[in-house]
Amino acid sequence: MNSEPSLTSTSAPALPIHWIESLFQRMTFAYGAKFADQWKGIDPDGLKRHWAEKLAGLTGEQLKAGVAKLDTLDWPPSLPQFIRLCKPTVEAVAAYYEALAGIEARKRGEMGKWSHPAIFWAATPMAYDFDQMTYSQIKHRWERALDEQLDKGEWRDIPKPVLALPEPGKTGLSREKAAQLVKDYGAEGVVKSATSKTDHKHWAKKIKARQKRGDKSLTLIQIKFADEALVGADA
Repeated sequence: MNSEPSLTSTSAPALPIHWIESLFQRMTFAYGAKFADQWKGIDPDGLKRHWAEKLAGLTGEQLKAGVAKLDTLDWPPSLPQFIRLCKPTVEAVAAYYEALAGIEARKRGEMGKWSHPAIFWAATPMAYDFDQMTYSQIKHRWERALDEQLDKGEWRDIPKPVLALPEPGKTGLSREKAAQLVKDYGAEGVVKSATSKTDHKHWAKKIKARQKRGDKSLTLIQIKFADEALVGADA
């Protein structure tokens, strides 16, 4: 293809026929008789118009990606197969756990690791639900949100995080999530101190001491747990 399209929606006009002719020529050179036999008996002009209409919603980058993947196939793709080649492939479960980690990182003021911007933009409106629900509870909503983002083809840059502390007295977490975070963030002392016969808040004082020393490895959750434990105590 000699140029890139600027079409971004399925309501866009059909692609120029010469683009489809160029695409079909590439496939003829790549697959030879396999490509010709696949469309044997089909009106060639009608076939080109059909592809031009159905590919209208793809961006130039998506079309280039689809063409590049032709080299990986032994047989010429059908129209639906070619459309799937053009779109990025993201596995929903893996994307969910990436989103979980990324959201927690952003709570700490970090960018988070995002393998695809669509994952970030799908996850952001669901951040609260990620804290409150299991994957099985939001599976269908997550898959739908991710698919909708992937279908866009173009995404804004991921913004820098805005560090925000929870409201006083609130963590915004379910008991299950809080327990998991306690384990993940190394605050097991919260549990262990419950059986201590001496200072039940020693773990919290240690965290506050580390904070005063400027320990950057502490997370907001650790500090929040410590602050709440030391309310009314001599820290």
